[in-house]
Amino acid sequence: MPHILPLLIIFLIGIITKNNLLAAAGAIVIFMDIMRLHRFFPMLERRGIEGGLLLLTVSLLVPFATGKVNVNAVIKAVISPVGLFAVIGGLLGAYLNSQGIDLVAVQPEIIPGILIGVIISVSFFNGVSVGPVMAAGITALLVRIFLR
Repeated sequence: MPHILPLLIIFLIGIITKNNLLAAAGAIVIFMDIMRLHRFFPMLERRGIEGGLLLLTVSLLVPFATGKVNVNAVIKAVISPVGLFAVIGGLLGAYLNSQGIDLVAVQPEIIPGILIGVIISVSFFNGVSVGPVMAAGITALLVRIFLR
């Protein structure tokens, strides 16, 4: 059971820093390990990011379904300076996310560093814990700039 210790530490850090997502994720993985649900780990490793991104994307599309955002609002947003920056931000974000996912796939040892950075950001800088994939993307960019 020594392999649970890092997960327990992550869970406790999530509780202490009020990072509910981190605490819940740690608790879920600990629970799955204790319940010997290891057969699901490979699927979660392969498809978990996709599932999370799917739910995030669905939550971003809900305002269309509720009528809070309509076609006119989209057109106005895209032709405004802030809207154009949003499009550029979306392009850059999606590209960096893809680079981050690729980097994590070939170098999973960067995950603890990403988690430490996210924990520090959430704990001390009012960061939001939805950014590990983006953090991996920024890591990929920094590696490309400084180490290659």
